[in-house]
Amino acid sequence: MNPYSTAYSDFEKYALRDRGQAPASPYNGATAMSSGVAMSSAFGMRSAVAMSSAVAMSSAFGMSSGVAMSSGVLAEMTSESSAAAWAMSSSATLREPAAARVSSAYGSCSEAAESPDRPLRVIHVGPSMFRGGAEQWLADLVRFLDRRRTQVLKAIVTVPHQVDPQMAATLGVPVEVGQREAVRQAARECDVLLCWGLALNEWLSDQRPPLCVFVAHGEGDWTTWLVENNNRVADHVVAVGESARQRACHILPTTVIWNGVDSARLGHTRSRQDVRESLGFQADDFVLGYVGRFSPEKRPQVLIEAVAGLPRAFKLLMVGWGSQRTALLEQANARIPGRYAFVTAWEYLGDYYQAMDAVCLVSDQEGFPLVTMEAMLCGRPLIVTAVGCVPEIIRDRINGVVVSGDPPSVSAAADLLRRHPDWARGLAEEGKRFADTHGHAVRMARDYERLLHRLWAEKHGPLNGAPCHHAV
Repeated sequence: MNPYSTAYSDFEKYALRDRGQAPASPYNGATAMSSGVAMSSAFGMRSAVAMSSAVAMSSAFGMSSGVAMSSGVLAEMTSESSAAAWAMSSSATLREPAAARVSSAYGSCSEAAESPDRPLRVIHVGPSMFRGGAEQWLADLVRFLDRRRTQVLKAIVTVPHQVDPQMAATLGVPVEVGQREAVRQAARECDVLLCWGLALNEWLSDQRPPLCVFVAHGEGDWTTWLVENNNRVADHVVAVGESARQRACHILPTTVIWNGVDSARLGHTRSRQDVRESLGFQADDFVLGYVGRFSPEKRPQVLIEAVAGLPRAFKLLMVGWGSQRTALLEQANARIPGRYAFVTAWEYLGDYYQAMDAVCLVSDQEGFPLVTMEAMLCGRPLIVTAVGCVPEIIRDRINGVVVSGDPPSVSAAADLLRRHPDWARGLAEEGKRFADTHGHAVRMARDYERLLHRLWAEKHGPLNGAPCHHAV
């Protein structure tokens, strides 16, 4: 074989269902070493989150992160989470990105809104504020918007108990918990209501914000239903990929804007050798990696079975969290004892990406999974299923390997990468060039900024004075 030849329920619904099953202190996961003795320590972390009534709510979460190594001891270590400031940049070596294909819709808005009298005032509304892709998207967007032109005033979370105070603290704007009245008040206070994961027709059809933009983070039936149930409120939809636009966004004007990532999260503090040794991996092991939530639609259990079908030199590093963690640990201990490590980490992800020889994404559906751009920016070859934005950013055997998603297909791809290390390096280098052109959060923020100012100018004219309020 020539390795150079080119050969659902929605993820957001799964995410919320999965999070709803989480324990009250959702970050009590330990890293595991596959033999059994458990040691744990945890610290309580208090953080205040403002309720919509302006009363501050503090919630104590036990936060733990650690490493589980497959040599035998289930160990849990603690580390404080810090809110770091992050940053990024991406070569059109493959194809023009979807965001570029729709950029002509911006017209002359950038010139028209180059120097507004005041910034657009944006309020974000969503169902949750946990460690997930949609929340990370929001944090990166807030961080990289030009506040002279576009200012996020606050974020409203509508589902009680769906707030991680540490994630909220990283956002850089106030986070409120509230429902109908809080959202209606936000519609009166903002210029732009930016929302995802909620059907707002019932709450806002008689109290429309001046401008409302719905973000479609998925491509399945649930996202389609959400778009349909925002049709009396939303003026425009942003789809995170062309697949999401085609499958879920049929009744409202839609612009495709790819997600971007903040490369500061990808920094590393140790050498590859040190990290691998700390996890129990040898220099000549081939380590498959996973980064993300342990949830049904992402199918992390497939990777355990894939490694089980490979020689013992193939190992597995799982960096993640979620309700399936315990079941995955049990499966790994039964199927690949001594060949895996589980880690919980929110920052310095480069420590773990550099310890991997390939990064795997075998979901059955996605929107725009951040792990794809993160892995490419870290110079890791990808093994992926053709879901969500993957067909837009991955060319099979050019900057990644596309598989059907069953364990034998993942095993075959991993074996191919190990047997052809020069080709694997070429895939990684091509992926890094692509991600360095298209994958940075600063590009994403500029795309949103141009779109919001263009939509405002089309609907309301020049941006000046106080927010314009109206009810429809």
